[in-house]
Amino acid sequence: MAETDVNYRFIEGDPNVSPILLLHGTGGSEDDLLPIGRFLSADSPLLAIRGRIQEEGMNRYFKHTPSGGFDLADLEYETTWLFDTLNELCQKFNIDYQRFIVVGYSNGANVAARALLTRADTFHTGIFFHPMALSTVNSEQDLSDVKVWMSHGSNDPIVSADNFETLEDYLKGQHAQVDIFKHDQSHNLNEAELTSAKEWLAASGRLGQWNKE
Repeated sequence: MAETDVNYRFIEGDPNVSPILLLHGTGGSEDDLLPIGRFLSADSPLLAIRGRIQEEGMNRYFKHTPSGGFDLADLEYETTWLFDTLNELCQKFNIDYQRFIVVGYSNGANVAARALLTRADTFHTGIFFHPMALSTVNSEQDLSDVKVWMSHGSNDPIVSADNFETLEDYLKGQHAQVDIFKHDQSHNLNEAELTSAKEWLAASGRLGQWNKE
Protein backbone atom coordinates (compact mmCIF):
# COMPACT_ATOMS: atom_id res chain seq x y z
CA MET A 1 0.00 0.00 0.00
CA ALA A 2 1.45 3.34 -1.02
CA GLU A 3 0.45 6.14 1.32
CA THR A 4 -0.26 8.36 -1.68
CA ASP A 5 -2.84 5.85 -2.95
CA VAL A 6 -5.00 5.88 0.17
CA ASN A 7 -6.98 8.73 1.68
CA TYR A 8 -7.59 8.03 5.34
CA ARG A 9 -7.74 9.59 8.78
CA PHE A 10 -6.52 7.97 11.97
CA ILE A 11 -7.29 9.49 15.36
CA GLU A 12 -5.64 7.94 18.38
CA GLY A 13 -7.66 6.70 21.32
CA ASP A 14 -7.46 4.40 24.30
CA PRO A 15 -5.83 1.13 23.13
CA ASN A 16 -7.95 -0.74 25.69
CA VAL A 17 -11.13 0.38 23.89
CA SER A 18 -12.11 -1.26 20.61
CA PRO A 19 -11.20 0.73 17.50
CA ILE A 20 -13.85 1.95 15.07
CA LEU A 21 -13.60 1.75 11.28
CA LEU A 22 -15.68 4.42 9.53
CA LEU A 23 -16.98 3.92 5.97
CA HIS A 24 -18.71 6.91 4.38
CA GLY A 25 -21.72 7.15 2.08
CA THR A 26 -21.73 8.03 -1.61
CA GLY A 27 -20.09 11.39 -2.16
CA GLY A 28 -18.51 11.39 1.28
CA SER A 29 -14.94 11.35 2.49
CA GLU A 30 -12.77 10.06 5.29
CA ASP A 31 -13.81 13.06 7.41
CA ASP A 32 -17.58 12.64 7.26
CA LEU A 33 -18.22 10.07 9.97
CA LEU A 34 -15.49 11.07 12.43
CA PRO A 35 -17.95 13.03 14.63
CA ILE A 36 -20.32 10.05 14.63
CA GLY A 37 -17.49 7.70 15.57
CA ARG A 38 -16.53 9.92 18.47
CA PHE A 39 -20.19 10.18 19.54
CA LEU A 40 -20.57 6.40 19.52
CA SER A 41 -17.45 5.81 21.60
CA ALA A 42 -15.62 8.74 23.17
CA ASP A 43 -12.38 6.81 23.74
CA SER A 44 -12.06 4.53 20.71
CA PRO A 45 -9.25 4.92 18.18
CA LEU A 46 -10.89 5.99 14.90
CA LEU A 47 -9.84 4.96 11.40
CA ALA A 48 -11.68 6.26 8.33
CA ILE A 49 -10.79 5.13 4.80
CA ARG A 50 -12.08 6.88 1.68
CA GLY A 51 -13.47 4.77 -1.16
CA ARG A 52 -11.24 5.15 -4.21
CA ILE A 53 -13.97 4.94 -6.88
CA GLN A 54 -15.33 8.17 -8.32
CA GLU A 55 -18.61 8.38 -10.22
CA GLU A 56 -19.84 11.77 -11.36
CA GLY A 57 -17.34 13.33 -8.99
CA MET A 58 -18.58 11.38 -5.96
CA ASN A 59 -16.46 9.01 -3.88
CA ARG A 60 -17.70 5.43 -3.60
CA TYR A 61 -16.42 2.01 -2.54
CA PHE A 62 -17.44 0.22 -5.77
CA LYS A 63 -18.77 0.94 -9.26
CA HIS A 64 -22.12 0.77 -10.93
CA THR A 65 -22.53 -0.98 -14.26
CA PRO A 66 -23.31 1.16 -17.35
CA SER A 67 -26.97 0.20 -16.94
CA GLY A 68 -27.02 1.46 -13.35
CA GLY A 69 -26.83 -1.85 -11.50
CA PHE A 70 -24.14 -2.88 -9.06
CA ASP A 71 -20.86 -4.04 -10.58
CA LEU A 72 -20.34 -7.13 -8.42
CA ALA A 73 -16.92 -7.95 -9.90
CA ASP A 74 -15.71 -4.47 -9.03
CA LEU A 75 -17.34 -4.76 -5.61
CA GLU A 76 -15.28 -7.87 -4.88
CA TYR A 77 -12.10 -6.27 -6.21
CA GLU A 78 -12.53 -3.03 -4.25
CA THR A 79 -13.56 -4.86 -1.08
CA THR A 80 -10.32 -6.86 -1.26
CA TRP A 81 -8.43 -3.58 -1.68
CA LEU A 82 -10.27 -2.08 1.30
CA PHE A 83 -9.48 -4.96 3.65
CA ASP A 84 -5.88 -5.26 2.45
CA THR A 85 -5.51 -1.54 3.16
CA LEU A 86 -7.15 -1.96 6.55
CA ASN A 87 -4.75 -4.75 7.50
CA GLU A 88 -1.73 -2.65 6.55
CA LEU A 89 -2.99 0.37 8.47
CA CYS A 90 -3.61 -1.85 11.48
CA GLN A 91 0.04 -2.89 11.38
CA LYS A 92 1.16 0.71 11.00
CA PHE A 93 -0.87 1.95 13.98
CA ASN A 94 -0.66 -1.24 16.08
CA ILE A 95 -4.42 -1.89 16.00
CA ASP A 96 -5.99 -5.29 16.72
CA TYR A 97 -7.85 -5.96 13.47
CA GLN A 98 -10.17 -8.51 15.09
CA ARG A 99 -11.55 -5.95 17.54
CA PHE A 100 -12.77 -3.44 14.95
CA ILE A 101 -16.31 -2.09 15.19
CA VAL A 102 -17.26 -1.22 11.61
CA VAL A 103 -19.57 1.78 11.23
CA GLY A 104 -20.91 2.38 7.74
CA TYR A 105 -23.48 4.69 6.20
CA SER A 106 -25.27 3.89 2.93
CA ASN A 107 -22.56 2.91 0.39
CA GLY A 108 -20.10 2.21 3.22
CA ALA A 109 -22.69 0.14 5.08
CA ASN A 110 -23.42 -1.79 1.89
CA VAL A 111 -19.82 -2.84 1.33
CA ALA A 112 -19.42 -3.77 5.00
CA ALA A 113 -22.59 -5.88 5.12
CA ARG A 114 -21.67 -7.62 1.88
CA ALA A 115 -18.19 -8.37 3.24
CA LEU A 116 -19.69 -9.96 6.34
CA LEU A 117 -21.78 -12.27 4.20
CA THR A 118 -19.09 -13.27 1.71
CA ARG A 119 -15.64 -12.99 3.31
CA ALA A 120 -13.99 -14.90 6.14
CA ASP A 121 -11.52 -12.15 7.10
CA THR A 122 -13.84 -9.34 8.07
CA PHE A 123 -15.01 -8.34 11.56
CA HIS A 124 -17.31 -9.25 14.43
CA THR A 125 -19.27 -6.07 15.20
CA GLY A 126 -21.09 -3.73 12.83
CA ILE A 127 -23.26 -0.62 12.92
CA PHE A 128 -24.91 -0.13 9.53
CA PHE A 129 -26.89 3.03 8.84
CA HIS A 130 -29.34 2.47 5.94
CA PRO A 131 -27.72 -0.56 4.31
CA MET A 132 -29.14 -2.66 1.50
CA ALA A 133 -28.72 -6.13 0.03
CA LEU A 134 -26.67 -5.76 -3.15
CA SER A 135 -27.45 -9.15 -4.68
CA THR A 136 -28.38 -12.71 -3.85
CA VAL A 137 -25.98 -14.29 -1.35
CA ASN A 138 -25.36 -18.03 -1.54
CA SER A 139 -22.46 -18.45 0.87
CA GLU A 140 -22.97 -20.17 4.21
CA GLN A 141 -20.69 -18.53 6.74
CA ASP A 142 -21.00 -18.99 10.47
CA LEU A 143 -21.68 -15.51 11.84
CA SER A 144 -22.73 -16.71 15.29
CA ASP A 145 -20.03 -14.52 16.88
CA VAL A 146 -21.17 -11.43 14.95
CA LYS A 147 -23.33 -8.66 16.38
CA VAL A 148 -24.94 -6.12 14.05
CA TRP A 149 -27.15 -3.06 14.53
CA MET A 150 -28.93 -1.69 11.44
CA SER A 151 -31.27 1.23 10.73
CA HIS A 152 -33.89 1.88 8.06
CA GLY A 153 -36.25 4.73 7.21
CA SER A 154 -39.78 3.81 6.12
CA ASN A 155 -39.74 6.64 3.56
CA ASP A 156 -36.30 5.79 2.19
CA PRO A 157 -36.36 6.20 -1.63
CA ILE A 158 -33.10 4.23 -2.01
CA VAL A 159 -33.55 1.20 0.27
CA SER A 160 -36.95 -0.47 0.10
CA ALA A 161 -38.43 -2.23 3.12
CA ASP A 162 -38.28 -5.54 1.23
CA ASN A 163 -34.60 -5.10 0.37
CA PHE A 164 -33.73 -4.17 3.95
CA GLU A 165 -35.57 -7.23 5.25
CA THR A 166 -33.73 -9.40 2.73
CA LEU A 167 -30.40 -8.22 4.15
CA GLU A 168 -31.66 -8.86 7.68
CA ASP A 169 -32.71 -12.37 6.66
CA TYR A 170 -29.30 -13.07 5.08
CA LEU A 171 -27.48 -12.05 8.24
CA LYS A 172 -29.78 -13.94 10.57
CA GLY A 173 -29.68 -16.93 8.24
CA GLN A 174 -25.95 -17.11 8.88
CA HIS A 175 -26.61 -16.83 12.64
CA ALA A 176 -25.59 -13.21 13.23
CA GLN A 177 -27.22 -11.41 16.15
CA VAL A 178 -29.10 -8.53 14.50
CA ASP A 179 -30.85 -5.56 16.14
CA ILE A 180 -32.99 -3.23 14.03
CA PHE A 181 -33.90 0.43 14.45
CA LYS A 182 -36.58 1.92 12.20
CA HIS A 183 -37.83 5.47 11.81
CA ASP A 184 -40.41 7.12 9.56
CA GLN A 185 -37.99 9.42 7.78
CA SER A 186 -35.89 8.97 4.63
CA HIS A 187 -32.26 7.95 3.93
CA ASN A 188 -31.06 10.52 6.42
CA LEU A 189 -29.46 10.04 9.81
CA ASN A 190 -31.26 11.45 12.81
CA GLU A 191 -30.58 11.91 16.50
CA ALA A 192 -32.82 9.05 17.60
CA GLU A 193 -31.00 6.44 15.51
CA LEU A 194 -27.57 7.73 16.50
CA THR A 195 -28.60 7.50 20.16
CA SER A 196 -29.96 4.00 19.61
CA ALA A 197 -26.71 2.90 17.97
CA LYS A 198 -24.68 4.36 20.82
CA GLU A 199 -26.78 2.63 23.46
CA TRP A 200 -26.62 -0.65 21.57
CA LEU A 201 -22.85 -0.47 21.30
CA ALA A 202 -22.45 0.34 24.99
CA ALA A 203 -24.56 -2.73 25.87
CA SER A 204 -22.98 -5.04 23.28
CA GLY A 205 -19.95 -6.01 25.33
CA ARG A 206 -17.73 -5.23 22.32
CA LEU A 207 -16.11 -1.96 23.37
CA GLY A 208 -13.45 -3.56 25.54
CA GLN A 209 -11.50 -6.79 25.40
CA TRP A 210 -13.71 -9.77 24.59
CA ASN A 211 -13.35 -13.43 23.73
CA LYS A 212 -13.36 -13.82 19.94
CA GLU A 213 -13.02 -17.62 19.97
